[in-house]
Amino acid sequence: MTEDTSFPDRLAESIGGRYSAAMRRSVQTVVLYEANRCLKDRYSALRPFQRKIALYDTAVDLINTVEVIPPYLRNEIMYRTASGKLPLSADLAWRRMKLIDREIQKIIIPKITPFFGSDKDHKDICNEFIQDQYEIVSGVKGKKHPSVWEYSHLNIFLAYKMYYEQDKLNPQLPVARDPDPNRVVPNKKPVGGEYPPGASSDVKDEDENSIEKKSKIDGKDSLNAKLSKPKSDASPSRPKSEAEERRALLQEVREHLELLKEFEGVIPAAEMSKRKRELFMSLPSAPSSARGKNGLTNKLKRPNQSPISDVSPVKKIKTSDSEDDDNDDNDDNVPLNALV
Repeated sequence: MTEDTSFPDRLAESIGGRYSAAMRRSVQTVVLYEANRCLKDRYSALRPFQRKIALYDTAVDLINTVEVIPPYLRNEIMYRTASGKLPLSADLAWRRMKLIDREIQKIIIPKITPFFGSDKDHKDICNEFIQDQYEIVSGVKGKKHPSVWEYSHLNIFLAYKMYYEQDKLNPQLPVARDPDPNRVVPNKKPVGGEYPPGASSDVKDEDENSIEKKSKIDGKDSLNAKLSKPKSDASPSRPKSEAEERRALLQEVREHLELLKEFEGVIPAAEMSKRKRELFMSLPSAPSSARGKNGLTNKLKRPNQSPISDVSPVKKIKTSDSEDDDNDDNDDNVPLNALV
């Protein structure tokens, strides 16, 4: 890795050059971490809500630079949960970003320290640690872990792999570069306080893949826990349409198949075939030939901001952490390059 290595190249190398749906939460973690590195020198000139929106937008832009992630899967990276398909709010994205270093220091460092050695490089240490965690969780000694196992169990470990060297941040990390050097942030809070529109910060954050929870479960119970049917996210006051129910069921089947792949070789082939047949039988009937107008999105979109050419220069930028913006008469958007 050199100082000129780009974030997309480093991420592609770290995940083996191929993206899997099981990597969603891990990729979200490193994208938020990198977005924070891009913006940290400019936070002092922004209000708290502007920092959160800038972080969210930068993360979205970074995702769109990673070519190994298929365009039709980029939207899911910024979901709050894979099953709920609710967009991650800017508030929750900020909270998750703030926890990354803390969780690495609290959870990863103590467990990986025994694998440090002068004759080992960073990659060797990471591989040995992942194998050890797999053997603890599965109860299977000496069998190599499935290729994507770490992503569904240790969602913060990818951040350790990309940004740390033993028990400290890697001092030779490449300089973080914002994909949009002319970034614009709103000068007033979004209507309703939600960003992006449709996101909610009221729902309690869920730790999907806690290493501490997984390491306390033996292999059999861990498998059953991961393959159990998730709770419905549908609100009783708003019944799902037939198309929504079909898409939700298809997504659930896909997620179960991804999970089954992780346990190939761990459970008997007959049991694996049985579970796959059950998933096949649960597939919904084929939809009608008339497809809706809304197709798959080829690019992850973020809420529109006024282009930089339409934004008047900002004469004064508040540096207070106050969130009270009701009497703000400045322009609706603030170009970040005017804040440096």
